Amino acid sequence: MSSAIKKKWTISDAPDEEKVKDLSEEINVPSSLAKILVKRSITTRADAKKFFVHDLKNLYDPFLMKGMEKASNRIVEVIQNKEKILIFGDYDVDGTSGVSMFHTFLRELGVPNEVFIPDRFTDGYGLSNTGIDHANSLDIKLIVAIDCGITAIDRVAYGKSLGIDFIICDHHQPPAELPDAYAILDALQPDCEYPFKSLCGTGVAFKLIQAVCKKLGIESWRKLLDFVAVATAADMVPVIDENRTLISFGFKQILNEPRPSFKTIFKNSSLKLEHITTSNVVFTIGPRINAVGRLGDATRAVKFLTSETEEEAEALMSVLERENSNRKKIDSEIYLQAQNSYETYMTPGIDEKVNDDVAIVLHNPDWHPGVLGIIASRMVEKYYRPSIILTTFNGYAKGSARSISNFNIYEAIKRTSEECGAVVQFGGHYHAAGVEIEIAKVDEFRSTFNRIAKGIIDDSAGGKDLLVPEIKVDAEIDVSEVNQRFVKILSHFEPFGPGNMTPVFLTRSLQIIGDPKTYNGSTTVFKVRKAEPNGTRFDNYAFDCVYYQSPDLGDDSRLNLKTGNKLDIIYSVEENHWNGNTKTQFRIRDLKIN
Repeated sequence: MSSAIKKKWTISDAPDEEKVKDLSEEINVPSSLAKILVKRSITTRADAKKFFVHDLKNLYDPFLMKGMEKASNRIVEVIQNKEKILIFGDYDVDGTSGVSMFHTFLRELGVPNEVFIPDRFTDGYGLSNTGIDHANSLDIKLIVAIDCGITAIDRVAYGKSLGIDFIICDHHQPPAELPDAYAILDALQPDCEYPFKSLCGTGVAFKLIQAVCKKLGIESWRKLLDFVAVATAADMVPVIDENRTLISFGFKQILNEPRPSFKTIFKNSSLKLEHITTSNVVFTIGPRINAVGRLGDATRAVKFLTSETEEEAEALMSVLERENSNRKKIDSEIYLQAQNSYETYMTPGIDEKVNDDVAIVLHNPDWHPGVLGIIASRMVEKYYRPSIILTTFNGYAKGSARSISNFNIYEAIKRTSEECGAVVQFGGHYHAAGVEIEIAKVDEFRSTFNRIAKGIIDDSAGGKDLLVPEIKVDAEIDVSEVNQRFVKILSHFEPFGPGNMTPVFLTRSLQIIGDPKTYNGSTTVFKVRKAEPNGTRFDNYAFDCVYYQSPDLGDDSRLNLKTGNKLDIIYSVEENHWNGNTKTQFRIRDLKIN
């Protein structure tokens, strides 16, 4: 079970050649990059200008969003009357960033406000009675909910019975029946005319702030773009259209005028205030903000993000770092245990039925509930199987589910729930879900879920191929194309993320130069150059390569990574920014030794 999983290489279909030729000539970019742009629906100079040139004028009118007039009028009332309100948000990066943004906006206007983040372990997800009772105890009559609330029918009804109004700023799919809130802002409402449907929760709350600023004739929203950028990048919403503008300007603000919190994160991490990408947020900034909510009180993240001095931020940063270190230790231990449990369970001879299992369902009552989503994701990465990781919580087996491409894990859990009755409650979407199961029925759930998952996979167009990880290649190129101008144009494709992923290239028959080196058992670095069959050397086309998941190569492949060997590589081209120097390198996604 521990051997590397072979990956399927798929080169994307070639776009219309005439469109590629026209775009390449019109905006003066290499044909290989024009192909990628056309495949991303950028076919004209106007499309390219909107894609490459970020302008705050491209932000949509907030009043196009259903409910905005009513919601903004109520917030203007609050500001003018200095009425105290409660800002309620989820405990992840999107929720805590949105709450921090709204708190900062009101604080600078001198408006009293209270912040409430639910406890992951006692309150669960979304609007909670605990938060509503807290608002009521302070005689607060308005709650602004950010990144949650769209399904909170009972909670909103309870709040209304206490005389509390709700403005909901959410981005999740609305149910058929909506809460009876004062105003609901969610671009996914069927009759909402807002043209962009992929804002994160903080993005929706930002549009409310924009609308309020417009009514007040101020531009305070411009100073809050850093919060929106971090939330948008961390929440993995599509990095297209309006989100590209929000991230671009938010990142510029972090680099040029960092608030104490972000300045402190850069100072205390490996990041430098030279360049920032969505990957920096996902792998460095986001985990530190998330960690306090995974292991305890997420309000600590809000206090950190809204620090007014560097001294205050430094003190709170130590808390985030400590909790992030604890989180890493916990999830490393649980990940090893999960691997051992799965590989023991799948050992031939223990139970012949399990040989048909296509999904991973593991339960351990001692596993920490705050890291189960991370473990499920890591199990998917290692074994490429839909994965559900459970612990015991409040008398139930409760945990997180993560999926593989083209497999709807929410639908599979729904069908399992209908068949075996083991599921107490569940929720989520195509790629991720949360589930609560009766402890005595975990084995029944595992068996039923695997039978249903197998049926879904067998009936799909790809069949068993769904269980083979696929690497999609944007273009096959010759490394001689990768010159300074190529890299410069490619850098303007940023910010990257869902909907605008980093372009992935394939190049064949390269030659290894020098001795590859592996560091910490997980990162292999080596150099390649273009090589011709007749032995002609192309030293001008030599590039550094870094493979961050080199254990996936397997022992046999790694032994063949040696000087002179030829190989095909799938990679992305990136700029390595370090100490004021910039160097082009290839980030390897997969390779095959010739």
